[in-house]
Amino acid sequence: MYDITSAKLLMQEARQRAHLTQRELAERAGMSQPAIAKLEHGTTNPTLDTLARCAASAGFDIRLELVPRAAPDAVVLRYKADVDRSLLRENLRKTVNQRLRSLGEWQQAGHELQRATRAARRRK
Repeated sequence: MYDITSAKLLMQEARQRAHLTQRELAERAGMSQPAIAKLEHGTTNPTLDTLARCAASAGFDIRLELVPRAAPDAVVLRYKADVDRSLLRENLRKTVNQRLRSLGEWQQAGHELQRATRAARRRK
C-alpha cells in the first residue's frame, strides 16, 4: 500500500531522473501541468493507473510486490497487556541523569536484597 507522500516522492524522482519539467511530463502523460504539480506536492491522491502513466511518460515502470508482514510475537503481545503506561510516561518525563540515578538505586536495592536473602539462608 502506498501513501500520498510516497506517490509524491515517486513522481518527483521519475520526472527529475528523466530531466523533465512538470510541463514536459504533463504533455507526455496527457495531463495538465497543475495536475503534475498537485501530484508532486501531495495535494491529490492519485490512482495506481495515474502513477503508472506518469512514470511511463518519464521512461520508467512501477513495480508492485507483496511483502509478507512479520508475524506478531505472542510473548511481546502477552506482556504488552500488563505494561503500566503511566509508569512509562512518568519515567520518560525524567532526564537521562534522573533515570540513571533511579537505575543505580534499583541495582543497589537488588544487591541488598540478595545479601539479605543469603544471610537468611545461612541462619536456617
